Amino acid sequence: MKSLLQQLNPLVKLSLFLIGIFQVALTDNPTIALFHIAMAGIFLAYEKPRIAKPILLGIISTLIGYTWVNFALYIYNYSLTVTKALAMSLALTARILVIIEYSILFVSTTTPKSLATSLALQLKVPYIYAYMSFITLRLAPLIQRDLENMISFRKIKGYFSWRKPHRYIISYVFPLLFLTVKRSLAIAISMQARGFGKYPDRTYLEETKISRKDLYFSIFYIIFLVSTHYLSTLF
Repeated sequence: MKSLLQQLNPLVKLSLFLIGIFQVALTDNPTIALFHIAMAGIFLAYEKPRIAKPILLGIISTLIGYTWVNFALYIYNYSLTVTKALAMSLALTARILVIIEYSILFVSTTTPKSLATSLALQLKVPYIYAYMSFITLRLAPLIQRDLENMISFRKIKGYFSWRKPHRYIISYVFPLLFLTVKRSLAIAISMQARGFGKYPDRTYLEETKISRKDLYFSIFYIIFLVSTHYLSTLF
């Protein structure tokens, strides 16, 4: 059974999350960022998305590194006190965390197929371009799988070495590029064989619509945005 966020229209969900991100980005009050972190954290706890360990480690290292670099810049370039520099660094990190949380929420609750369909039906994007977005999102995990297979194969064969990193990285780029081009050509031939793009419109097995759930969630989220702005003025 799909969760509430999975049942929402992708465009409605994307628009609301972007509004929340812009509210955090355009205001200097860290209280707003904390409210959004808490709200997104509640949604994440409810959805329980599966996050790979490398991605999770990358998120943590990015937040720590971003905080440390900003802290050092505030100390040495602006001669701020340690407390002030730390507070400003954490405020900037909170904005990045909001973007990461909302991005994880959107990606984990939206399928490429539903996103492409909503672009064509609700946003009236030509279905050829909407299908391009679908192909791009579908190829990304395939490329990641190919890279993981190549790394595993080289570990088994004992080819895993960082003595010459530039050669090591290049040795991955060309095989991945070859596989991507090969898949793209196969998709292009398949689309031409089926006459894709010949007609101005197409049919969909599962159409996306803006339902009452989208309306109710939009009202709830807008109330949350207004309440957040009002409460931030009290602190």
